[in-house]
Amino acid sequence: MEVSNKILGSIVGAALGDAMGAITETRSAERIKKDFGHYIDDLQIPPSDCFARGYPIGSVTDDFSLAYFTGYGLIKCHGNVTPDIAKEVVLEWANYPKFFHFAGPTTEAAVRALRGEEISDPKDYIACNNMRGTNGGGMKIFCAGLINPGNVDKAVHDAAVLCMPTHSNTASISGAAAIAAAVATAMTANAKLSDVIDAGIEGAHKGYDYGNKYGTQLAVPSVEKRIRLAVEIAEKKRTEGWEMVMLELRDIIGAGLNAFEAIPCAFGIVAACPNDAFSAIKMGVNIGDDTDTVATMVGAIVGALYGMSNIPEKFIDVIDKANGFDLRNFAKEIEENFYA
Repeated sequence: MEVSNKILGSIVGAALGDAMGAITETRSAERIKKDFGHYIDDLQIPPSDCFARGYPIGSVTDDFSLAYFTGYGLIKCHGNVTPDIAKEVVLEWANYPKFFHFAGPTTEAAVRALRGEEISDPKDYIACNNMRGTNGGGMKIFCAGLINPGNVDKAVHDAAVLCMPTHSNTASISGAAAIAAAVATAMTANAKLSDVIDAGIEGAHKGYDYGNKYGTQLAVPSVEKRIRLAVEIAEKKRTEGWEMVMLELRDIIGAGLNAFEAIPCAFGIVAACPNDAFSAIKMGVNIGDDTDTVATMVGAIVGALYGMSNIPEKFIDVIDKANGFDLRNFAKEIEENFYA
């Protein structure tokens, strides 16, 4: 498979996952099926009871938009990721109200601090705020894998540095490093599904070590061990059908805002849908809860592994128009800068 196809697959997979997941976010899988009459497998105008209400069809949220700005930041610095680059990327993204509108509380507070605003935290006296171990690192990080094909250590390092301005804790960095490592491995010529999952587990371990050394250690479940559990569940249940394995992952692993839920869940979904990128994205969109984030991460991994394969190209122009993107050119610039 041509590398250009894999790069575009990762980018479009992530963007599509976010745009479709924005439609279903916060609902349960059962309510998605009830409210829409079926599981979502296409783009539509976001309903009035979701965070993306009022936005046009194909709109992305903070997940892919921050990844998009991160990718261009990596191009600008030629892959030489520093703490200053990590801060610049977040601040530039935050200057776009249509995207910053979706920022979670951890990211919003970090942006305000980076801008020099005074922030009052009534809970700043507690030893450690375990609510900060969220998905804000993992959702934006797949480009750290795209620019480091086959180089897990560099992908983990870049992911960790990019996380520090907003999510400087063991759980978030572990999760982000898992996604970056998986994408980096998926971008190699002969990558197999098992290789990608193994890389994600390795990345989670190394990311945790980085966070433990340079960030805050949180009292939350292990991202690494829960990835292993999610993959085990997927491999045991996938013979029972797409819906059954999705619900089993939801019930045991969860798909919520915490990095120790959504990121292991993403790996479980990837494991549940071998050689089927679109089914994996669809599962992330319909599993419920933090669907836009889960589907963004899933789309990035399966797109890198399987390329555009069965991801419909018709969605590219819709997403470009809604968000002011040029996804094809974005993929081309990454290829020219990191695969020449």
